[in-house]
Amino acid sequence: MSNQLNNALEGMNKAMSALRVSIRGIPVRREGFKAHHDEFARSVATLTTHMSYARVLLDEEAAARRKRRRK
Repeated sequence: MSNQLNNALEGMNKAMSALRVSIRGIPVRREGFKAHHDEFARSVATLTTHMSYARVLLDEEAAARRKRRRK
């Protein structure tokens, strides 16, 4: 499960980099695009943060270590 999450995070980073490059050609104030872009970027950052945190929780080796510590 952690590998799938790593792949998803990596894909998200690549997509956001491609978006950053592609918006350079769009006028900033074009039909509120900048506001939509900023809102989307914040949402993606929040999602990425939550997914990164979940990766730690889903890591099987780390979960086994936590179980051993509890005993």
